[in-house]
Amino acid sequence: MSVARAVPIEDGRVAGGWPFALYALSGFAGLLAEQGFEKYVTLLTGATVSGAAVVIFSYFLGFAAGSALAGALLERGAIRRPLRAYGTLELLVGVSCIGFAFGFHCTLEVLAPLQGQLAHPVAKFLARFVFGSIMILPTATLMGASFPLIAHVVDRDDESDGRRWARAYAVNLAGACAAALLGPYAILPSLGVRGSLWLCFVTTAFVFVATRSLPDCSPAARSGPDVGTRGVLDTDAWLLLAASFASGAIFFVSEVLWTHLVGAVLGSSIYAFSSMLLMVLVGLLLGAWRVQRGATMSSPFLLQCCALAVLGQFRSWDLAQLTFLLPAVPSGSFFLAESFKLLVAALLIVPSATLLGTIFPSLLRSPALRAPGRSWLLGLMNTANAVGCLSGALLGLFVMIPLVGSEASLKMIVVSLTAGSLLFLWRARPSPPTVAAALALASLTLLCTARWRWDRSLLTSGLNVYFGRAEQAAALDHPARAASHLLYFHEAAQGGITTVVESTVARDGSDVRTRTLLTNGKFQGNDVREGEAQVGFSLIPSQFVRRFDRALLIGLGTGHSAFVLKQLGYEEVDVAEYAPGIVEAAAAYFAHLNQNVLSDRTVRLVLEDGRNLLLTDRARTYDLITTEITSIWFAGATNVYAIEFYELAKRRMAPGAVLQQWVQLHHIGRHEIASAIATARAVFPYVSFWYFGGQGMIVASDHPQRLEAGREAYLASRLGSAGESGRILSARLMSAEQVDAMVRELKPVINTDHNRWIEYAAPRYNISRYDWRADNLAFFDRR
Repeated sequence: MSVARAVPIEDGRVAGGWPFALYALSGFAGLLAEQGFEKYVTLLTGATVSGAAVVIFSYFLGFAAGSALAGALLERGAIRRPLRAYGTLELLVGVSCIGFAFGFHCTLEVLAPLQGQLAHPVAKFLARFVFGSIMILPTATLMGASFPLIAHVVDRDDESDGRRWARAYAVNLAGACAAALLGPYAILPSLGVRGSLWLCFVTTAFVFVATRSLPDCSPAARSGPDVGTRGVLDTDAWLLLAASFASGAIFFVSEVLWTHLVGAVLGSSIYAFSSMLLMVLVGLLLGAWRVQRGATMSSPFLLQCCALAVLGQFRSWDLAQLTFLLPAVPSGSFFLAESFKLLVAALLIVPSATLLGTIFPSLLRSPALRAPGRSWLLGLMNTANAVGCLSGALLGLFVMIPLVGSEASLKMIVVSLTAGSLLFLWRARPSPPTVAAALALASLTLLCTARWRWDRSLLTSGLNVYFGRAEQAAALDHPARAASHLLYFHEAAQGGITTVVESTVARDGSDVRTRTLLTNGKFQGNDVREGEAQVGFSLIPSQFVRRFDRALLIGLGTGHSAFVLKQLGYEEVDVAEYAPGIVEAAAAYFAHLNQNVLSDRTVRLVLEDGRNLLLTDRARTYDLITTEITSIWFAGATNVYAIEFYELAKRRMAPGAVLQQWVQLHHIGRHEIASAIATARAVFPYVSFWYFGGQGMIVASDHPQRLEAGREAYLASRLGSAGESGRILSARLMSAEQVDAMVRELKPVINTDHNRWIEYAAPRYNISRYDWRADNLAFFDRR
C-alpha cells in the first residue's frame, strides 16, 4: 500500500491560499486513484500480494521518473508557466484515470495470455510487474512531475526558513487522509471503483480550471545569487538525497510489515486495511505538521525516539488482541466496531508513523534548500524519497516477511534506528554526559529488543474476528475447550499468517483432539465437523456434470475437497491455492484427512489465484469448477463473485460442465446472498441454491440440472454410501425456476469488477449478534 507523495506549496503573495487547496485536492485524487488501481490490478495478478506490489512499484517508479524529468526541464528553462503546467498535468492525470477504468479489461485480455506462456514463477512475476507498469506508470509519472513544478512556483517567494515545504507536505497529506477515510466508507461503496475514478477526473479538472485563473509568472523573471549554479550537487545536497532515500526505505519497510500484521490483529476485510492506511497517513500528517510548526529535533534524538516508538509498537502487536475482550468493546453496530478498530489502529501505528514521518519534512527545512533557485533540488529529493519508498516496499514484501519474518524484521528496524542515532551522535561530538546518557538509553533499547518475544498463539487467536465472542468455538462445535497449542506458524506476504492449532475438547464425556486451520486467526477448516460440507462442495455439483475428465478446485483448505474429487472419479484435478502456508499445512497436518492427495500424479497444484489461473491458462477446460475460498468478506474475495469471473469461468468450462460457488450463510444478509446468486444467474441459464453441511452452495450450469440415469448409483458406489445421494438431493433450497423467480422479484445488485459491491457490503455483518444463518435459511426456503 503506497502513500500519495506530497508536493510543497505555500500561500505566498503570488496566489494566496489557493495553491494549498489545489494540492490538497491533488493528494485526495492521487490516493483515491491508487485505491482504484489496486482493485483493478488484482484482476491481472490475482488477489495476492503481487497486486499491491505492482501498484507500489509503478507509483513510486512513476513519482521518481516524473520528478526527475520535470526537474530537468525546469533547470533548462523549458517550462515557462509552471503553475499552468501543473494544472495541465493534473487534468491529464484525471483523463488517464478514466482511460484506465474503461480500457483495463481490454488490456487484460491482451496481456493475460502472455503470462500463461511463462512457466517459471520468477519470470511470471517479472512479467506482471512489466504489465502493471504499462498500465499505471504513465499516470504515476504525471503525478510525480507536479512536485518540482509547484516547487518552482513557490520558489518565487522570499521565505527562507523551509516551513513552506513542510506546510505543503501536511496539506497534501490531509487530502490523502480524506481519501483514505472517505474512499472505503463512502465513495467506493456508493460510486464503485469506476465511479471513484470519475471523481478523480472531476477533481483534477477543477484543479486545471483553477490554475488557469491564478497568476503565473515566468520563472525566467526571477533572479538570485545562485541562479548560475543550479544543478551543482555539493556535499550537503548529496547528504539530503541519501537521507531522503533512507527515510522512504525505512518507512515503507515498516508500512509493509504493518499491513501484514493488521490482517491478524484487525482482520482481513477491506475496512481493516483501510484503517491501517488511514492511521499511517494521520501519522505522516502529524509529523509534517509538527515540523511545519517549528517543532524540530536533532537527528540523534529523532532517530532514538523513532527506535523507541517502533519498539513500543512491536511489543503491542500480540497484546492488542486482548483489547477485543474488554467489557467496553462495542458490539452489534458496524460503525461503532469500525471506530473501535480505528482506535486500536491509531494506538498501534500513529506514534511510530508520526516520528518516522517527521524525517522527510525535516529534510525539507534544511538550510541547503533556503537559497533562491534551489527548487530543482527538491525534485531530486522527491525522486530519491520515491526510490527509497519503492526499495523499502519491495524489500519488505519479498525479503523481510518471507525470509526473516515480521517479528525479527521489526527488531531489525529498531536496531538500525538505534545504530543510526549513535552514528549521528558521534558526528556531533557531544559532551561526555550526553554520550553516557545516549549509550545507556541505546543499551536499554537493545536489551528489550533482544528479550521481548511475541506470544504467537495470542497474536493469531482471532479474537478480533467476532470481538472475542464464543461464536467461533460454537461454529466448530467445541462446547468446552480444555487445552490448545500451536502446531504450525507460517508467514507469507501473500496468504498472511497461516496457523494450525491442535485442541483437546470435551465431547460426550471423553476428550477429543482436533486440528484447526486458520488464516490470520480466521477459521478455514478442521478435521472434525467440516468434512460434510467439503464432501458437498464436490458431490453436489457432480450430480449434474456430463463427464469426469477434469475438475478445478479454487482454494485448497485442508485438502479434503480435493480428495473427494479424486474419490468421485475425476481423472485430473487442478488445485489453485495462492497461500503457500495453506499448502504446507494441508500436506503436513491434514494428510489423515486428505489422504496425501497432493502427491497424486493426477493432481496439479498451482500456487496461483484461482481467477488468474483461468485467465492465463487458456488451454485447459474443466467439467467442474468448484470454489472453496475463505470468507466472502475477506479483501479480494469478491474477485470470484463478480459477473466477470463467471463469464471467464464459463469460457473455460467444457460442454455440460458445472460450477459450484460456496456462499456463507452466517454473518451475511439475504441481500448479499441474493446478489451472489443473481450475479451467477446473469451468466448461466440454470442456477440452483443448496444448503449442506452448514454451508450454502450455488450450482450453475448451461444445461438443466437433472440426474442422468445411473448417476445416483455411480456416486453412491464411489463414496461407499448408498444413501448419500438421496440425502443430498433433499438439500436443495431453491431450484433453477425458484432462483429465476427470486431474481425477478428482488432485483438484486449484480456484483461486478467495477462496483465490487459484495466486498464493501459483506463485512458489515461480522459484529452482528443476530442469527443470520437461521434467517437466511428461512428466507430462501420460502422462495
